[in-house]
Amino acid sequence: MQRYAQYDTAQLLMTTPLSDRAVAASTRLSKTTVRRYRRVLTQQPLSWLELKTLPDHEFERVLRRQRSGGKPKPELDFKFIEQELKSPGVTRQLLWEEYRQADPDNTLCYSHFAAKIREQRHRQPTVMRQDYAAGRSLLVDYSGKRLFYIDRASGQPVYVELFVGVLPCSSMVYATCTGTQGSADFLKAHVAMFEYFGGVPLILVCDNLKSAVTKPASTGKPAVIQRNYGDLARHYAVAVHPTRPRRPRDKATVEASVRIAQNWILAPLRKRVFHSLEDINLAVAEALERLNQRKMTKDGQTRRQRFETLERHHLRPLPAEPYLYGEWHIVPKVPQDYHVAVEGHFYSVPHHLVGERVDARVQDDLVEIFHQRKRVARHAYCRERGRHTTVRAHQTEAHQMQADRSPEGMLRWAQDAGPAIARFVHAQLSTDRPYLGMAACEQVHAWAAKHGTALVDRVVGQALEMKSANVSALRRLMAHATKPVDTPQPTTRGRNIRGARALVGGAPC
Repeated sequence: MQRYAQYDTAQLLMTTPLSDRAVAASTRLSKTTVRRYRRVLTQQPLSWLELKTLPDHEFERVLRRQRSGGKPKPELDFKFIEQELKSPGVTRQLLWEEYRQADPDNTLCYSHFAAKIREQRHRQPTVMRQDYAAGRSLLVDYSGKRLFYIDRASGQPVYVELFVGVLPCSSMVYATCTGTQGSADFLKAHVAMFEYFGGVPLILVCDNLKSAVTKPASTGKPAVIQRNYGDLARHYAVAVHPTRPRRPRDKATVEASVRIAQNWILAPLRKRVFHSLEDINLAVAEALERLNQRKMTKDGQTRRQRFETLERHHLRPLPAEPYLYGEWHIVPKVPQDYHVAVEGHFYSVPHHLVGERVDARVQDDLVEIFHQRKRVARHAYCRERGRHTTVRAHQTEAHQMQADRSPEGMLRWAQDAGPAIARFVHAQLSTDRPYLGMAACEQVHAWAAKHGTALVDRVVGQALEMKSANVSALRRLMAHATKPVDTPQPTTRGRNIRGARALVGGAPC
């Protein structure tokens, strides 16, 4: 607008006999400014036909006010000014007054000061307007402001973190409080958020906190996703796109939603007294519903209405089972006894993995052990430190045979060997000193290995019916059962022996 006013003023002054007042009324400039333009134009040698062909910057240089030769005004520190303007209550008027205090006689006037700030902002890079497709992305972040509850035992405040997620297409917001920003709390908040939305997007956009990103992206190298966060992404089949470091505009929607959550969730709860994290989350859930039911100014709809009409049907369904958080433990080398230590307890792995590296994942009541991303063992979690849990299939054949020499191993074998053997072994070991009955059980085990469990089970059944279930009786019965049967051998006639017919009628000798 200023450029067109200068152009029109110069044209009228150089091509018409109008007075300064008439030109000022036509171009809406002050009469003083028009008078200055007339004085400058009469002193320069160009005609109007030459002047109008000049580029904009040259045209402005011709009309620019000549420097008075006085002391130059101090330059403004725009970085400092922009930083100060972000503080609550700081205005341009306040900064200008502080700026004048250093040298009141040689400073810019307020209008010039404000104009330079506006001009500097116009030189800033353009901002890309993001276009979010329904069901495509989900943005998550933590709030810088926190709530707290009073611990009943100590009476001290315990601060909690506010986790916020937003679907940018519909602006649907989820919020909950977690004890920390650690990996366990961070991932559990994601699971609850997916349940709240009732579906899963294609992409998760997160900040570069340690619970999500082990190493931020750098030039030519992608970000390294934290292992547990990668497990959650694989479980829900979503892609993780961390934002660029120190680039909040990459997730401007969630930044705005965090401020909204602070205003409509944290602020109304600031004066309430809580005594547990559960109490806080109940209040946060109520405030969250009020927020999602408020009408938005841009279209008069609530976030819930926009979500139901625009985005819900674009989300992919949840998996059959929710993600369970687990802590990872690295075992660099499986020892010779093929038992790996996890939180003080020893769990068996297949014996052929001795010397290999394995990874153990500990959940609430489950321990899973992986080798080259393939699960090789699964155990119930045990809190007894120093003890061991062994799966028979993980042992070598020699170790399995040795394990069967224990009362527990003998009972396991007898259960599958036969009903009579099971009764006999159980009777021998059901005493205060079960090891005294191991000799008889091992004798039965040896007979079964030699003659088969079917024969031994039948013999033991006979002994039980005779009420003589002891080793001596069993030995006699086994000797009888395994005694070879004597059968008469058929006589064979030799080739040179004559039969009876040869003697009939007095055959000659």
